[in-house]
Amino acid sequence: MNEYIEVTFRKPSGARLRVKRQVPGGIEFDERDPIERTVGLQLTGRGDATKQRMRRIGQVKGWDPGQFKLNVSVEDGDLILRGVDADALPEGLYSLKVQIEEAVCSQATTSLTVDQDGHDTLTVTVAEDNRDIAVDLTGCDADVERIIEASTIDGEDAATWLESEEWRPARRACLLNLMASLRAKPMVSDALIDQIHDTFMVFNDRAYMRVDRALLGRVQNLVLDPKKPFYAEGKPTAKIHERLLEQIPEPADVKARFQGLLSFRGEGRPSLQMVIAVPPTDLPHTYAEFDLDLANPLQDLVGFVVHMGELLGGEQTNHLDLRRTLAKTKAGDFLYYTVV
Repeated sequence: MNEYIEVTFRKPSGARLRVKRQVPGGIEFDERDPIERTVGLQLTGRGDATKQRMRRIGQVKGWDPGQFKLNVSVEDGDLILRGVDADALPEGLYSLKVQIEEAVCSQATTSLTVDQDGHDTLTVTVAEDNRDIAVDLTGCDADVERIIEASTIDGEDAATWLESEEWRPARRACLLNLMASLRAKPMVSDALIDQIHDTFMVFNDRAYMRVDRALLGRVQNLVLDPKKPFYAEGKPTAKIHERLLEQIPEPADVKARFQGLLSFRGEGRPSLQMVIAVPPTDLPHTYAEFDLDLANPLQDLVGFVVHMGELLGGEQTNHLDLRRTLAKTKAGDFLYYTVV
């Protein structure tokens, strides 16, 4: 069988927006200063016959209930969705919703009809988020300032990087939001930021930092605290976290002696996630990835539902939107920018 679904992208002007390539965390469009964008795909059957075929394939493949796996590739600038094998995307009537990180997506229709050995095409209009941020580090907290002064990002000192319009606002907001969260967690008077050395890489939704090796033990003790400021997740399941080990700025022989990753999630909303590399015994520091999720799936049922909504709906953490939420928490005292 050769059934497949094609997703093509357009700008609001109607001009074609080509997908340049697939990357570990999603896709890059063919655009100036391309960024890695997470893609959310929600495929459902529109009729009883199609739904039954999808359920049957899931049962035969041993997938979890409600799960339907696809192979996604980039061909001639479009996304192509195929079954995991020749029989795993049956002919039928489908509904497909697409969401792209740091963009607003609109679709004239979600309906698709895939004939035997045929395909259908869905057109998605992509409008970028054109907001910016105004950074003001006047009166910056001493610990936040210490990290900024020690950090180099994209070849620039962090203060210059944060205030430069050359770099995407979402990335700059991400770093400022994370430093504010680290300054307030678990308490303002005893914050995790004390054990952060510097930042060396920032993405739209996460940042990599060099930290004290003692941070791992400290967070493990917080997990045991009856107040539950943090929850242990164990080895992270998402492959994107493995990139931290690849990016550690150490010689190859030192990198090879790191002993994997451990993930922890903070209480509350937003939830601070820390993925910490377990260091060699003779290294005085280690490295960690920090990001903020809309809720903590380990904390309660509501948190789980919200988090799964993020993953299934493709609604990734938007740090420009997140500023408003953080401003209502203790971290709000350590936010040094506004969205404009």
